[in-house]
Amino acid sequence: MSPASRERFQTKQEVDEHLQRAWMAVRSNTPPLSSSNRSRELKVCQFTAQGDDDAEWPEGVSYEGKSAGGVEEVNLSMTLGRMQRQQIKELCTSYVPTFSAIPGLTEWAYHSTDTGNAHPIKVQPYWVSSQAKTAIEREIQDMLQMGVICPSGSAWASPVVLVPKPDGEIRLCVDYCKLNAVTCPDNYPMPCTDELLEKLGWAQFISTLDLTKGYWQVPLDESAKERSAFTTHVGLYEFNVLPFGLQNAPATFQRLVDGLLAGLGEHAVADLDDVALFSDSWAEHLEYLQKVFECIREEGLTVKAKKCQIGLNRVT
Repeated sequence: MSPASRERFQTKQEVDEHLQRAWMAVRSNTPPLSSSNRSRELKVCQFTAQGDDDAEWPEGVSYEGKSAGGVEEVNLSMTLGRMQRQQIKELCTSYVPTFSAIPGLTEWAYHSTDTGNAHPIKVQPYWVSSQAKTAIEREIQDMLQMGVICPSGSAWASPVVLVPKPDGEIRLCVDYCKLNAVTCPDNYPMPCTDELLEKLGWAQFISTLDLTKGYWQVPLDESAKERSAFTTHVGLYEFNVLPFGLQNAPATFQRLVDGLLAGLGEHAVADLDDVALFSDSWAEHLEYLQKVFECIREEGLTVKAKKCQIGLNRVT
């Protein structure tokens, strides 16, 4: 990667990290409603947690895929009572297909890339080590199997880079800097951290949901597929779904989740694939959760269970 290209890509990464830090600030700084809540530690348990006061599963519930991000990985607040935890379990198990480690695919939105009169841009692959080549090949095979990408004959081509994730895994990303430079911007408004903090501050009950590989649940139109093409040492591929790093990807996804939460008024907020629901009564909280689960199911989306936290009195 040339110094100029590396600088541009690092700038994009800094923007993504800034957005992530902003949302984490919401999760870490939200004040609880009452003084009694201030003394309570944040504790969560998964559905599979066992104890004298907590039934593991409602009777008659069974399904396949428990080891692949299934609903039993949802985290429940230990501050909830036994009846409250049981109500959440029954609610979640009525939406079992919604909880999956495999991204869904919505029909309610799609992403388009408008490059005006720009000619196709082709960038040669960056040099990578033999170890990196192995990682790229593995990532490509995984994405082909999931239908995220397919072989391409596009005149457009952007190079790939490998980005380490906080959990130690490797994410294959595409350096779309040159494509983004000729893409018309989508100025859809993004969430304001101060507004998120203000909305969450009064809540007695808070639940957070994480959409599985969020962007990958949004399809691309044909023009966007062609322009999403990326080149590697093993060939040219293009995305079928919204990739990370593409200009206007945040705007497209934020528009989708804002539409998802449109009927919940002041009781839900979203920052890209992170959704937070909040209320000052348990009955309302159950109602809001059911509405969101129903909307998620109708839109063909899926949720990453192990990142969901239900019934908290504060978030971290």
